Amino acid sequence: MEKILQQILNELKIIKTDINNLKESQLQTNERLDNIEVDIKHLKQGQTKLEQGQTKLEQGQTKLEQGQKEIKDHLVQLDTQNADRHMEAFSKIKTIDKEVKFIKHKLHQTEEDVFDIKDHLKLIK
Repeated sequence: MEKILQQILNELKIIKTDINNLKESQLQTNERLDNIEVDIKHLKQGQTKLEQGQTKLEQGQTKLEQGQKEIKDHLVQLDTQNADRHMEAFSKIKTIDKEVKFIKHKLHQTEEDVFDIKDHLKLIK
């Protein structure tokens, strides 16, 4: 009987050791689980920061697109003004060209009149 009690005691010691090992494993598992929960919390915070950054980037992109549209509209307006100025300058150049031709014509007529007057004066002398 003593032998059986000794065997039972040995078995109880083994069971106690196994239970202690299981408790220690459970503590390690709990510690790893706590670490995982902390990591998940940090990941969620990181994700939130990334989402906020993405929102800021989207807002910045919208502002850039608006600025680009304003620049494009301004360039179209400047191009229209530039075309109008070219047309106006071309019209003025045409007018000046016509006036120069007219002045040349009048100058030629005047030179002919002066020639005729000089010729006439030679005859009179």
